[in-house]
Amino acid sequence: MTAAVAILQLFAGHYREAFASAQAGLRAARQPDARLLLVLAAIALEHDNLVRARELADLAGQVGGAEGWRQVIAGRLALKASDTAAARSAARAAALAGVDHPAIAGELGVLFARTGLHAEAVPFFERAAAAAPDDAQTCYNLAIARQFSGDLAAARAGFAALVAAHPDHAQGWLALVQLDRQGDDALLPGLAERFERAMQPEARLAFGHAIAKLLEDLGRWDEALDWLERAKAARRGAVHYDRAQSDRLFRTAEASLRAPIPAADGDPAPLFIVGLPRTGTTLVERILSAHPAVRSAGELSDFAVLLKRRLGTPGPYVLDPATIAAGAAAADLTGIEGEYLARARSIAGEDCARVIDKMPFNLFFAPLILRALPGAKVICLRRSPFDALFSNFRQLFATGFSYYGYACDFEDCAHFVAGFERLADACARTLPADRFRCQRYEDIVADLEGEARALVAFAGLEWDAACLDFHRNAAPVATASSVQVRRPIYASSIGRWRRYEAGARRAIAALAAYGIAP
Repeated sequence: MTAAVAILQLFAGHYREAFASAQAGLRAARQPDARLLLVLAAIALEHDNLVRARELADLAGQVGGAEGWRQVIAGRLALKASDTAAARSAARAAALAGVDHPAIAGELGVLFARTGLHAEAVPFFERAAAAAPDDAQTCYNLAIARQFSGDLAAARAGFAALVAAHPDHAQGWLALVQLDRQGDDALLPGLAERFERAMQPEARLAFGHAIAKLLEDLGRWDEALDWLERAKAARRGAVHYDRAQSDRLFRTAEASLRAPIPAADGDPAPLFIVGLPRTGTTLVERILSAHPAVRSAGELSDFAVLLKRRLGTPGPYVLDPATIAAGAAAADLTGIEGEYLARARSIAGEDCARVIDKMPFNLFFAPLILRALPGAKVICLRRSPFDALFSNFRQLFATGFSYYGYACDFEDCAHFVAGFERLADACARTLPADRFRCQRYEDIVADLEGEARALVAFAGLEWDAACLDFHRNAAPVATASSVQVRRPIYASSIGRWRRYEAGARRAIAALAAYGIAP
């Protein structure tokens, strides 16, 4: 009974009461109850006391019992340490052991989703939502997992039900309007009112992006840009983009190109797809993963995590100048290959000939990837920097991820796009053409079959016509393109930046500062 009460208090957010109940239960019991230890571990985790959380979870493991929940906490601790592979392994172990509380099932769903396994998250979110149908976040998590898994009809119904029950749920509105093209402005007054009423910057950000999407659908381009500016205004104050730090990162990445790249002689499985976000990386991933010999592992941070661990560089971030510089100076990086492939294949499967890693910012590590994984190949997406500028500014990236801070400000976005252009140009000039390929998005749209054949050949595979039916690829998509890539190829996004009249003039001026002209 004591454990049940403590668990109810924990998941109601009453941490003081849950702590007191768990402590009292442990003092009164002859034998420790693993569930009470895990209540305390969960509270420690919520308060970022990771050492204590790990100690309590380990003690619960020694006592025995509640194994599924213990694995969920172990997975959450692994995510805190940026160890996605360990978190994914813990999630699967938790699912196998079973969890006996709907709220823990919801946490397990989050763990699966955050490690890229969205289809595996769905049944756990379903269980959590069935037990708490009025909980907005749980219902949102379920709808998003269904969207990323390709069940767009169920996702649409879920988002519609969510905003009907919780009309101030900003993320739910944004997800709903992004699923379909909006044919009229019927939603605009209500969304604008909710934007003005919202007190939290994150809610204003989501409502503003939803309004901008609606206005874009109606062809009111500069109005949409104005709304994006309003939405991002509060966020700009909280997320400072440091142009000098970005310049150091780009310069260090360019300097790392000086180290010699060995000829390809390792396992040919890894295919890295890199580039600025929103430039066609997901499209290329879908084209290649439609091939029967290719599977995608999604956007992995594993290479950067393993590199930083190998080099022992300080600091909390895996993408930083110190790590890149240390990698460039290292005499030998090949020890990373085995663990990286084991991690990637744990997602994609052991039987695939090629495994895609689609983390866009791996471009910063391109020469280090080619050295550490001597059979790897890298495909770098390129797109008009003007379209890239607008597509990045229009995107609401995960706001807790500091690398995307540039997208809060139009001119900062131009600065980052220009830096990426220079780095991609330097990689194209320097890296061996049989291991590094620049791929223009516009070329794929103009000649899908020709470019798809070239991509498949670059991957070292025989042609398969399934690559032309990429939109029928049933694999989950967990990016902003999760809806678009389930449709046949279209050209409407090329030259989109010119539809903004005042915005286009602003883009020309912003990029001209870095020597980039239309």
